[in-house]
Amino acid sequence: MQTHSQKLLALAEDLNTHMPLRPGDFRIETDRYVIVFGATEGPHGTVVQRFRIPNGEVSQTLSDIRARIRAYGRKEALFEVGPSAFPTDLATQLHQHGVLPFELEQVTESLLLEHPKSGWLPPWSDSIRIERVQDFDAYRRSQRVFWSCFGHTPDDFEESVSNDYACYRASPLWLRFSASIDGNVVGAGDVVFTEEAAILCGGATDPAFRSQGVYRALLSARYEEACRHGMPRLLTQAGHMSQPILRRLGFVPLCRVQILHDQL
Repeated sequence: MQTHSQKLLALAEDLNTHMPLRPGDFRIETDRYVIVFGATEGPHGTVVQRFRIPNGEVSQTLSDIRARIRAYGRKEALFEVGPSAFPTDLATQLHQHGVLPFELEQVTESLLLEHPKSGWLPPWSDSIRIERVQDFDAYRRSQRVFWSCFGHTPDDFEESVSNDYACYRASPLWLRFSASIDGNVVGAGDVVFTEEAAILCGGATDPAFRSQGVYRALLSARYEEACRHGMPRLLTQAGHMSQPILRRLGFVPLCRVQILHDQL
């Protein structure tokens, strides 16, 4: 049985705690939890994880977390509870205090791929064009796909996408690829480079264009980019739709993470 380093396992369980920050992102780290504030609001823009809360102090700690989140003007946050979280019944206790399972994705699975065999990806349609996102127009179109697929499009779309693009341009370890069919962007996927792995994050495909190979094409582009960076190891937290696909392609599970949603 293959063993993995503690750094890799920690990254797999609490991605946001260990990933490189972009301009505009910041973290609050305590001995009990970590809060990661992304540059953009919305449920995925504020994430709480790496819980180490003493017995009997969940209620008090949750009040502290909520106060910190409100202090930065945020109205909601995701709580990610991994297998190392303490107390061991933390998800149940959070639920009792109004932090409910996230409607869009209640559990994610951290999956790892290392040195896949030749031909590990089935072919996809020649109509799919993959490009690295390098200018504002390409980023804007890809971001619209992301936000629509993840159930959150900001009211101030133009301002939000401009802010996100500025962060993207200033983050050399964060790359994005888009997938187009007949000139229309129908999918996008990010890859972020760390010392332990190339992290796949934010993969999205327009529902009208699924089952055509868009996901596989984006996966191939990001793996090739990882190889060019000397990091042929992909790590991702996969939802219920992508888990079976990735497992069939050779990804192996490292841990499962429960996702809860706190609306303040």
